[in-house]
Amino acid sequence: MAVTVRWLLGQRDLGLGLRAGAAATDVPITFVITTELADPTPWLTGGEMLLTTGIGIPPGDEGCREYVRRLTDRGVSGLGFGVGVSRASAPSALVDAADEFGLALVDVPLPTPFVAVARTVIDEIARRANAAQAAAGRAQQRMTRAAVAGGPSATLRELSVGSGGAALLLDRGGRVVQAHPAELDPAVAREVGEQARAHVAASAAGPVTAPSTDPAARHGTIVTQPIRVGDRGHGHLGVVLPREPSATDHVLIGHANSLLALDFERPLRLRLAQWRMNAAALRLVLSAGGDLDEAAPLVAEAADPSGVRALMIRGGADPEAVIAAVRAALHDAGRPVFVSEAAGPGGVVALLGGDDGPAFADALVAGLAPGERGRLQLGLGAPHAPGAVAEAVAAAELAARAARPGGGTVDAAALAGRTLFTDPGTRDALARLDRALLDPLRAHDGLAQALRAYLEHHGQWEGTAAALGVHRHTARARVERAEELLGVDLKSARVRAELLLALLLGDE
Repeated sequence: MAVTVRWLLGQRDLGLGLRAGAAATDVPITFVITTELADPTPWLTGGEMLLTTGIGIPPGDEGCREYVRRLTDRGVSGLGFGVGVSRASAPSALVDAADEFGLALVDVPLPTPFVAVARTVIDEIARRANAAQAAAGRAQQRMTRAAVAGGPSATLRELSVGSGGAALLLDRGGRVVQAHPAELDPAVAREVGEQARAHVAASAAGPVTAPSTDPAARHGTIVTQPIRVGDRGHGHLGVVLPREPSATDHVLIGHANSLLALDFERPLRLRLAQWRMNAAALRLVLSAGGDLDEAAPLVAEAADPSGVRALMIRGGADPEAVIAAVRAALHDAGRPVFVSEAAGPGGVVALLGGDDGPAFADALVAGLAPGERGRLQLGLGAPHAPGAVAEAVAAAELAARAARPGGGTVDAAALAGRTLFTDPGTRDALARLDRALLDPLRAHDGLAQALRAYLEHHGQWEGTAAALGVHRHTARARVERAEELLGVDLKSARVRAELLLALLLGDE
């Protein structure tokens, strides 16, 4: 825990005065050493403040300049010059060189022993280290209590507060599952995932290089650690700090990692109890429209930084087997497990992260027997805010209606133009229209196809003829014949809309 030259100058009992290098007074001091060597740099590691009476400083302007250059190249934090011993004051060439190279030059008055300067710095470093250790201990206690009461999300929150940075939980593939604060810059979050993937089995630290709107993040440090117990990996812990990590930061990060590993390694019976509680909270939120003070925050833990998505699974002959398979797959992926039976026969609903797509949803049921998978209709709703779980489930329900049994997950984003066909009432009405009007039309070769082409091309004859591969006069004749047989007026937009929907449904 270093102190700075500026802090040292503020200790008035020492009587120190700044002679040069004002821009370098915020440089940290890690140690204080007295030397009269002309070149002490071979015995330095950087960060030291040198105290000298000037006896060993090379003579002449160039000698002073070269002396200061060597010190700054070595990373010396400051130079204290004892006045009134060998010289009445620091040489002007030394002052000029200190300003040139950016080295804080401090006058140490004759009554102030060098050992007093050294003792002041050493004592302050020790005091700060003790204070940091005590603060880290208190932060560890808070983190432990939070982990017991609130699980991984609470652990991340306390780590973020204790370190002054952002804390992230990533799955085995380096995907962000949870983050605190949630509004972390997405570009920085992606860089955390890239670092975790590049160092799967080892801790790593590196600078933030991604462009960011957060000034602290632009000059920050990313620390990632794998969360492992023995040979079992459970993902990664990432922290974005606005500075180089300190010893206290490493202590807190290591403690958080241990708590997360313990949470992942809970006995199976405890995991099952947690999953049942999660399922009960999900059912409560859905039955109450997503507005329950106690259950809603728990269910919101399923969200990632992009929100929450719901997966609706219909058609299974054994819902319990589906629930077990989805729970196990989510757990193996290092995700929060929120899976429950859904309203309606054979329905199962699961909450996923906002970044999850159809491929991830398909993988959740890959462990089922092929015959069971072939019956399932899977619908994935669009990402919603963590507090809008009921709306996310409704969107997934709509997508599941459009899915074919065994045909893979249908994403709600791909439903444009198909939504009406997923509603049983709408399908029945259109089917009745199809039987009443269009069955007679299909008895005549080419008329139904001509009418559909005409309707899909908004009554444009060139497009209709091109779609049918006939001359536009032939296309016009067929459409007019269809209009005559149906006894309708194709100039009516409403008639055209109903006929097109019935034709599309009949041709599915």
